[in-house]
Amino acid sequence: MENKEGYLEFIASESYKHQIDIWYKTYNISREKTELFYDFLKSLYDLIDKTYLGPDVLFEEPSQRGHFIWCWDKTLESFDKEKIFFKSRGNHFDYFWNFFLEAYYYPQIDKRIIKINEYFSKLFDFKHKKTRSELDILTEVYKLLDQNLKK
Repeated sequence: MENKEGYLEFIASESYKHQIDIWYKTYNISREKTELFYDFLKSLYDLIDKTYLGPDVLFEEPSQRGHFIWCWDKTLESFDKEKIFFKSRGNHFDYFWNFFLEAYYYPQIDKRIIKINEYFSKLFDFKHKKTRSELDILTEVYKLLDQNLKK
Protein backbone atom coordinates (compact mmCIF):
# COMPACT_ATOMS: atom_id res chain seq x y z
CA MET A 1 0.00 0.00 0.00
CA GLU A 2 2.85 2.42 0.83
CA ASN A 3 4.38 2.03 -2.62
CA LYS A 4 1.11 3.00 -4.29
CA GLU A 5 0.84 6.17 -2.19
CA GLY A 6 4.47 7.08 -2.92
CA TYR A 7 3.94 6.49 -6.62
CA LEU A 8 0.78 8.61 -6.64
CA GLU A 9 2.66 11.43 -4.90
CA PHE A 10 5.42 11.15 -7.51
CA ILE A 11 2.91 11.27 -10.37
CA ALA A 12 1.12 14.21 -8.80
CA SER A 13 4.34 16.16 -8.29
CA GLU A 14 5.54 15.49 -11.84
CA SER A 15 2.15 16.52 -13.15
CA TYR A 16 2.24 19.65 -11.03
CA LYS A 17 5.74 20.50 -12.27
CA HIS A 18 4.62 20.07 -15.85
CA GLN A 19 1.49 22.16 -15.32
CA ILE A 20 3.41 24.94 -13.57
CA ASP A 21 5.98 25.02 -16.39
CA ILE A 22 3.16 25.41 -18.90
CA TRP A 23 1.61 28.18 -16.76
CA TYR A 24 4.89 30.12 -16.61
CA LYS A 25 5.46 29.75 -20.35
CA THR A 26 1.89 30.73 -21.20
CA TYR A 27 2.14 33.96 -19.21
CA ASN A 28 5.79 34.64 -20.12
CA ILE A 29 6.90 34.50 -16.50
CA SER A 30 10.67 34.30 -16.25
CA ARG A 31 12.64 33.29 -13.20
CA GLU A 32 14.97 36.31 -13.50
CA LYS A 33 12.16 38.87 -13.56
CA THR A 34 10.33 37.04 -10.80
CA GLU A 35 13.44 37.37 -8.63
CA LEU A 36 13.75 41.05 -9.58
CA PHE A 37 10.13 41.76 -8.70
CA TYR A 38 10.50 39.88 -5.41
CA ASP A 39 13.58 41.98 -4.59
CA PHE A 40 11.66 45.15 -5.39
CA LEU A 41 8.68 44.26 -3.19
CA LYS A 42 10.87 42.95 -0.37
CA SER A 43 12.91 46.17 -0.45
CA LEU A 44 9.72 48.23 -0.38
CA TYR A 45 8.27 46.23 2.50
CA ASP A 46 11.49 46.30 4.51
CA LEU A 47 11.72 50.09 4.14
CA ILE A 48 8.06 50.56 5.10
CA ASP A 49 8.47 48.36 8.15
CA LYS A 50 11.82 49.85 9.22
CA THR A 51 10.64 53.47 8.97
CA TYR A 52 7.10 53.04 10.26
CA LEU A 53 6.62 55.39 13.22
CA GLY A 54 3.69 53.54 14.75
CA PRO A 55 -0.09 53.84 14.79
CA ASP A 56 0.04 56.73 17.25
CA VAL A 57 1.84 58.86 14.60
CA LEU A 58 0.50 57.37 11.37
CA PHE A 59 -3.12 56.79 12.30
CA GLU A 60 -4.79 58.70 9.45
CA GLU A 61 -4.81 57.59 5.85
CA PRO A 62 -3.18 60.78 4.46
CA SER A 63 -0.15 60.34 6.73
CA GLN A 64 0.01 56.62 5.92
CA ARG A 65 -0.10 57.45 2.22
CA GLY A 66 2.66 60.02 2.70
CA HIS A 67 4.81 57.39 4.38
CA PHE A 68 4.08 54.89 1.61
CA ILE A 69 4.94 57.44 -1.11
CA TRP A 70 8.22 58.29 0.60
CA CYS A 71 9.13 54.57 0.87
CA TRP A 72 8.02 53.90 -2.72
CA ASP A 73 10.15 56.76 -4.07
CA LYS A 74 13.19 55.68 -2.00
CA THR A 75 12.84 52.13 -3.30
CA LEU A 76 12.65 53.39 -6.88
CA GLU A 77 15.77 55.52 -6.28
CA SER A 78 17.66 52.47 -5.01
CA PHE A 79 16.74 50.48 -8.10
CA ASP A 80 17.58 53.45 -10.35
CA LYS A 81 21.13 53.35 -8.94
CA GLU A 82 21.33 49.75 -10.15
CA LYS A 83 20.11 50.85 -13.61
CA ILE A 84 16.75 49.17 -13.10
CA PHE A 85 14.01 51.67 -13.83
CA PHE A 86 10.35 51.44 -12.94
CA LYS A 87 7.76 54.06 -13.80
CA SER A 88 7.18 56.11 -10.67
CA ARG A 89 3.39 56.26 -10.79
CA GLY A 90 0.70 54.25 -12.47
CA ASN A 91 -1.51 51.27 -11.87
CA HIS A 92 1.32 49.42 -10.09
CA PHE A 93 1.66 52.26 -7.57
CA ASP A 94 -2.10 52.28 -6.94
CA TYR A 95 -2.21 48.50 -6.59
CA PHE A 96 0.57 48.38 -4.01
CA TRP A 97 -0.69 51.42 -2.11
CA ASN A 98 -4.02 49.63 -1.66
CA PHE A 99 -2.25 46.37 -0.82
CA PHE A 100 -0.10 47.94 1.89
CA LEU A 101 -2.98 50.00 3.22
CA GLU A 102 -5.03 46.82 3.76
CA ALA A 103 -2.21 44.40 4.66
CA TYR A 104 0.11 46.66 6.64
CA TYR A 105 -1.25 49.99 7.84
CA TYR A 106 -4.71 48.82 8.95
CA PRO A 107 -3.37 45.76 10.81
CA GLN A 108 -0.83 48.01 12.58
CA ILE A 109 -3.65 50.09 14.02
CA ASP A 110 -5.49 46.95 15.17
CA LYS A 111 -2.25 45.36 16.45
CA ARG A 112 -2.73 42.32 14.24
CA ILE A 113 0.11 40.09 13.06
CA ILE A 114 1.50 41.06 9.68
CA LYS A 115 2.79 38.29 7.43
CA ILE A 116 3.70 40.17 4.27
CA ASN A 117 7.27 38.85 4.26
CA GLU A 118 6.10 35.24 4.33
CA TYR A 119 3.42 35.99 1.75
CA PHE A 120 5.87 37.49 -0.77
CA SER A 121 8.40 34.76 -0.06
CA LYS A 122 5.95 31.97 -0.87
CA LEU A 123 4.37 33.82 -3.77
CA PHE A 124 7.66 34.37 -5.59
CA ASP A 125 9.37 31.09 -4.65
CA PHE A 126 9.52 28.79 -7.67
CA LYS A 127 9.83 25.73 -5.40
CA HIS A 128 6.71 26.49 -3.34
CA LYS A 129 3.69 24.57 -4.62
CA LYS A 130 1.10 27.19 -5.41
CA THR A 131 -2.65 27.03 -5.43
CA ARG A 132 -4.53 28.30 -8.44
CA SER A 133 -5.31 31.48 -6.52
CA GLU A 134 -1.62 32.05 -5.72
CA LEU A 135 -0.73 31.54 -9.38
CA ASP A 136 -3.37 34.09 -10.39
CA ILE A 137 -1.99 36.64 -7.92
CA LEU A 138 1.61 35.99 -8.95
CA THR A 139 0.65 36.43 -12.59
CA GLU A 140 -1.23 39.65 -11.87
CA VAL A 141 1.62 41.14 -9.82
CA TYR A 142 4.20 39.98 -12.36
CA LYS A 143 2.34 41.57 -15.28
CA LEU A 144 1.74 44.76 -13.31
CA LEU A 145 5.41 45.24 -12.50
CA ASP A 146 6.55 44.05 -15.92
CA GLN A 147 4.34 46.63 -17.66
CA ASN A 148 5.84 49.38 -15.51
CA LEU A 149 9.46 48.30 -15.90
CA LYS A 150 11.17 50.71 -18.25
CA LYS A 151 12.93 48.76 -20.95
